[in-house]
Amino acid sequence: MKTLAALIACVAFIVSNPAYSAAPMNINEVIDQYEQSLNASDTESILKLYGKDPIFMPQHAPAQVGREQVRAAYEQVFDTIKLNLKFTVHEIEAFGDLAYARTSSAGKKTIRANDDIVNEGDNELFIFRWEDGDWKIHRYIFSTSNPR
Repeated sequence: MKTLAALIACVAFIVSNPAYSAAPMNINEVIDQYEQSLNASDTESILKLYGKDPIFMPQHAPAQVGREQVRAAYEQVFDTIKLNLKFTVHEIEAFGDLAYARTSSAGKKTIRANDDIVNEGDNELFIFRWEDGDWKIHRYIFSTSNPR
């Protein structure tokens, strides 16, 4: 009986805690918004999806720590390429106020210097933190799945 009561209490806590119960839906929405903002080359919209203390770890570059470095990194990316990607979510797991999502993306990118259009594909790992009532990107790393 005590075990059943403890189980019911745990389930009630999980269901009533938005960081648990809303994780997959909210995180999918954040990833969808990220995809749209990335394809629009919209740095400000992307920054709204990041939390207070973000780290962005792009391939072949040092980690970009803090909002200003993250902003500068995205601006540099958007000055160099135009993306047209579709993200696929493979898994989402939430643990209290932290969660992760493993995704992949595929599509095209346009090299702005010469207007060449090439295939693009990446594997991504997002780490989210529950901040101020929303899931925010806390850490983000990607690497190519389409080496040239």
